[in-house]
Parts: sequence; C-alpha cells; structure tokens
Amino acid sequence: MARQDILQLLTTLPGEYVSGEKISQQLNVTRASVWKQIKQLQEEGFEIEAQTKKGYCLRKTPDSLNAWVIEQMLGTVSFGRSLIIEDELPSTNAKAKELAREGGIHGQVIIARTQCSGRGRMQREWQSPKGGLWMSIIIRPNLSLANASKLTLAASVAVVDALKELYRLPVGIKWPNDLIYNGHKIAGILGEVVGEWNRVQTLILGIGINANFPRENLGSSIAAATLQEILGHEVDLNKLTAAILLHLEKQVSALEADMFEELCINWTARAVGIGEEVKVIRGEEVFRGIFRGISQEGELLLETDHGEVRFSAGEVRLRSKLGTYFGEPL
Repeated sequence: MARQDILQLLTTLPGEYVSGEKISQQLNVTRASVWKQIKQLQEEGFEIEAQTKKGYCLRKTPDSLNAWVIEQMLGTVSFGRSLIIEDELPSTNAKAKELAREGGIHGQVIIARTQCSGRGRMQREWQSPKGGLWMSIIIRPNLSLANASKLTLAASVAVVDALKELYRLPVGIKWPNDLIYNGHKIAGILGEVVGEWNRVQTLILGIGINANFPRENLGSSIAAATLQEILGHEVDLNKLTAAILLHLEKQVSALEADMFEELCINWTARAVGIGEEVKVIRGEEVFRGIFRGISQEGELLLETDHGEVRFSAGEVRLRSKLGTYFGEPL
C-alpha cells in the first residue's frame, strides 16, 4: 500500500471524514497499517485530522516540496508529468543532462531541496540553501538552434508571470536571465544544450528561486532578495512549481508556433532598465549606452554614441537613479 493511495481516497471527499475501516477495505490492508501510513503522512507535513468513530480528514497539504502534491496541482500536458525530487544534488542541471542522455522525456523535471555545486551563467557559484526552488526541465522542442536560444527569454517571462499571478509581485527581467525585485536578484535561469543540437535537440532549462529562507543564507556579499522576506511569510513551493511549469509550457508552445514577436513584446514589457543607461561588459570591452530592448533574434540592443550595438551574450549592469549599478554578477 502506497501512502499516495490513502491520499487519493481522502481527496475524493474533500473536507469530509473517511473511516479507517473503509480505507482498509478498499486497499485490502489492516487498520493498523492505515494508521501507520497516516502517521508518516503527518510527519511529511500533511494535516490529517483523526477522530474516533469518524476516521480521517485531509485538511491541508504541505507547503514544502512534495511530488504527489505537485502532480495534483499540475495543469500541464507534458511539463512535470515525470517528476523527481531529491533531498540534495550537486546540480539539478547536471542530473537533468545525465537523464537526458539516458532518454529522459520532454518535460521531465528534476528538483533538489538543496544543491551543493549549483552553477549560474559563466560557471558562477549559485547558492542553493534549503527552502528554495531549485529545478531543471528537460526540453526537446521543435525549434531551430537559433530559436532554441530564445527559450531562456521565454522562461524569464514564464517565471515573472507565475510570481505575479501568485503573489502580485512586480518582478522585472534583467537581460538575459536574472529576475530582479527592487534592485535585488530573486531568481535566475540557465539554459544548456545537451550534445550537438542538430543531432540531439535537447536543452536543459534550470530555474532557481530564492524562496523560503532569509537572504543571509546566501552570504552577505550578494545583492539578493527572497520571497519569504518580501512577502513576510513562507510560500507553497508546490503551488509555485506547478504555476511556473504551466506558464513555461505555454511559452515553449508559443515559440514552437513561431510566435517570437509576441514573446519579444512580453519580454520587453517585463524588462528592467528599458530606456535607461546601462553598461555591457564583453570580454575586456566595456560599452555604455541606452538599453533599447531586444531584437527579433533575442539580442540586446544598445544605443551608443556611435550607433546601435547588438549583443548576443554579455554581462549587463543597469544603472539606477542613484547612479549605482544593480544586478551585479554573482
């Protein structure tokens, strides 16, 4: 008997009691076994009320990561339908690459409660304490290599929209893959191709969100924010995961339908620093100008004294009204 079988029975009558006898009969186990499984579910964070002669009633599912709870909340076709949650991994992207090479399916999701060797862009260390949402998705899209490079832009829009939908947070996108709240980094996205694109056509999309922990857990030198501190309470990581996957699946489908113009408009509307002075570092070169948005190819458009310059990669530092740069590389 799996604990999920008991949960399925309890959810068929939400808010009502299901007798231990009924559960034991339907699952063909003893009532003592049912009680043992109920206790384990309670230890996992499920609020299950038990009353003599009435049975058991599921009052609340846990806010902490739980595969069964996420699966109940999913509104997707493919994303998250195959889901793995590990207590700790060196890197969810590394695990996703391994699974992709072994035949992992489109939309498979790997989540870790903590990462001990998380990485962001340019191989920077990514702090991943317990309480955050650290996940990677295997994507096998029907896209050219040029259009596949736009998946990180689509993911940025998806995460911003999920945060706005759930918490009404005005989160902005710092090109190309950081999410910013009041000048502080709250999330990051990393896309990595598996193998030769023309041969494998697989991309790993990693998403990391600072959620249920104080910012001090990231180190004092990092200009970061967490959902817990912004909202004043912990968030339901299962609901957040399901919302992000739903928005992401929609964005990927739109890209596959060649709707990049719409993505470009949506991304620009959510971007931080449009029309403001920015600094772009490319290798040893430093460019200054006005950030004008992105091109149809997803390049950053910088208006300089010498004309428009386009960047397909680089580190952007946006200048605030106080004259200081935020979104510094981590």
